[in-house]
Amino acid sequence: MSSAYSEDVYRIWLAECLGAGSDYLTAVGEFGGARAFYEASEIEWRMLGIFRPAQLSRLSKRDLSGANRAAQICAANSWHIIPQDSADYPVHLGMIKDAPALLYANGDKDCLKEKLCISIVGAREASLYGKEVAFRLAASLVRAGVTVISGGALGIDSASHEGAISAGGKTVAVMGCGLGAAYLPENEALRNSVSKNGAVISEYLPLSKPSRASFPMRNRIISGMSLMTVVVEASEKSGSLGTARHAISQGRDVGAVPGDVISSAFVGSNFLLSQGAKHIASAADVLEDYVYTYPELINLSKVERTLERKAEEKPAKKRAPENLSQRQAAVYELFGNEPMSFDLLVTKSGLDAPALSLTLTELELEGLITECAGNRYKIV
Repeated sequence: MSSAYSEDVYRIWLAECLGAGSDYLTAVGEFGGARAFYEASEIEWRMLGIFRPAQLSRLSKRDLSGANRAAQICAANSWHIIPQDSADYPVHLGMIKDAPALLYANGDKDCLKEKLCISIVGAREASLYGKEVAFRLAASLVRAGVTVISGGALGIDSASHEGAISAGGKTVAVMGCGLGAAYLPENEALRNSVSKNGAVISEYLPLSKPSRASFPMRNRIISGMSLMTVVVEASEKSGSLGTARHAISQGRDVGAVPGDVISSAFVGSNFLLSQGAKHIASAADVLEDYVYTYPELINLSKVERTLERKAEEKPAKKRAPENLSQRQAAVYELFGNEPMSFDLLVTKSGLDAPALSLTLTELELEGLITECAGNRYKIV
């Protein structure tokens, strides 16, 4: 009966029955694989002496239907199934006590094996300052050889992924729901972009909806994959502080970007600094402690000591075509080589959102600009 299924089906079944932690590794190690474990007797399972009653209850049902559906969804979408004993499993994540038994990945699974990973997290409703810092910090880090980890949400997460992609680097989005779930449709384009420039991953069954508990749980994966978690912008009750707490409990480093001391948006990140988090103002601040541990991975010539572009690196402004209106030309000439967010364009153009939106549409129709992931625009 069981031979009709692939080993991946048994891996998914076992992971769902046991949950996070080391029990999965013990089970497959003792029996030589997930299928062999499935085919063993309950007495043999009990003799290991490691399973809780609830785990044994789930195991004893031997129900492979849900696991088989998940494996079929993954196969249909070319999603990877990465158990904890796989060589593709993130190296740092496997060291935490509550590591996911199994991950699902959409994209380049090889980037999950990178050792030089830094996570950048912060507020969903972030300020323009916070988003620009996250964007530039991520871009600087990937140029130096880092893989940037974040949570695929709005605000700081999106800016971090976008910054990494803009600089031609790798980035990983850790989801608090299953791959393919109907979650945050406005970020679907960004997730697609991340999957082409890294990977979107989850510990939850494909198509699983998010819950109140799933996002705090996924935060331990973000920090667990990373050498350091950098908090860019966080209020007093920000979920990114939970990620920082996970990092501390996992023995990982925590950094924070200083913010406005009279703004509630930065109370959490400034508190982290007061408690000993590393002051982060550049890629050099992040990487200076790792250049001796990973000298072969860090490109020192690309480690930036400021997030500001040097004068010689600032792209020359392109002159607007003569056929444009005064307003169209003014907006067009705001662009350099890097994509710009809609919010930043509002600030720099002085236009209100409807007027800017109309102007950008006109420039798109002229074939002069194009929209990128995360409501950003760039010159064609």
